[in-house]
Amino acid sequence: MICSQPLLAKIGRINSHGIGEVLDKNGKPLLEIPFTLPDEIIQYDDESINVNSISFKLTSPHRTNPLCPQFKKCGGCSLQHASKSFVNDWKKSIVVQELAKKKLYPKFRNTFVTPERSRRRAVFSGRRTKKGTIVGFKAARTDQIVSVLGCIIIDKKILSFLPGMEMITASACTRSSTIKIFVSVSHNGLDVLVKDGKLLNRDLRIKLVSIAVEYNIARLSWDGELIALIKPPIQTLGMATIIPPEEFFMQATKEAEMAMVDDVCESLENENAVVDLFSGFGTFALPLAKTKNIIAFEKSTEMLTALDLASRRTPNHKAIKTCVRNLYKNPVSKEELSRIDGAVINPPRAGATAQCKELSRSDIKTIVLVSCNPITFASDAEMLSKGSYILDWVRVIDQFRWSHHIEVIGKFSKNF
Repeated sequence: MICSQPLLAKIGRINSHGIGEVLDKNGKPLLEIPFTLPDEIIQYDDESINVNSISFKLTSPHRTNPLCPQFKKCGGCSLQHASKSFVNDWKKSIVVQELAKKKLYPKFRNTFVTPERSRRRAVFSGRRTKKGTIVGFKAARTDQIVSVLGCIIIDKKILSFLPGMEMITASACTRSSTIKIFVSVSHNGLDVLVKDGKLLNRDLRIKLVSIAVEYNIARLSWDGELIALIKPPIQTLGMATIIPPEEFFMQATKEAEMAMVDDVCESLENENAVVDLFSGFGTFALPLAKTKNIIAFEKSTEMLTALDLASRRTPNHKAIKTCVRNLYKNPVSKEELSRIDGAVINPPRAGATAQCKELSRSDIKTIVLVSCNPITFASDAEMLSKGSYILDWVRVIDQFRWSHHIEVIGKFSKNF
């Protein structure tokens, strides 16, 4: 019997997914080893690399003790073993690298880091088991559901609803099905949407209403059908209050949202006519409308309806003009932008190549680009730079603490 000899390897870097890499002599990745840091030396079996069986021969001075009991099990955090300064520098370096590939070298503002336990929206998976139910997040690269008890990311108001989510799961699932539970914090309690549950019947409706009452849920919806509306699930944006549709997008933490709104409002301070592209329900449009004429473009009719109603109800704000439009298929053209002074654009992860092409051809004086993807941010920034826009500054927003996800915001000025 031949016994395999343990091997040693040095971690060369952390890749864009937050995973340690062993590099060859040419700097190419040979192995991926999660939960490691640069310059650490590990010992592993040459037959397989099991994260629970590797041993460390040299550890990084940036290594810290994870605070969450679910770390390494849950698929949410990948960097709780790293110091705050390391994570800040690493996230900034990812953005710097992507921009450098496009020959863009802007100055960086200080990174904004969201506080612990501030995540105000999350999507949970729920499933029945032989022993009862399990509600939590999916483990990385598997279908296994991991409990979120002890999570240091999620708002305590959401965590306190875990027993209620377990009750919903017990009522809504078969032994072979998995439901998704979307939970958001609102001013009047939690806003809950359940997807992929059983078909509704009288008994299930009664059970769901009783859960909503017991846990003071503001709104409970079931695959697009309203089950209970105990109080309006209000969100606040500056002086405005808005009731979003059952399915909606908002920034993951209020603190990060406020930091981005401050940067956007400051950048567009001297512009009067502003276009908000991929506006959602008005994260930027509503605060800007206090002093500016806003046109908001968004493909979701429901979100724009909510924005329009909030705009009309907010005193001392200018009315916001809304336009339902798929900006991927039909971007706002250079001609349509001819009377616009400033723009804020916050596209999905795929970026906004077509829309940024039209912006690059325009004479808009100031553009603020917000993105949740450093790669597409750099591509969109390059497109704008080809249209004589200068990238004045960039800020990294770390609103997904200890994960590899990075939010970026940047200001562009037209070089006439």
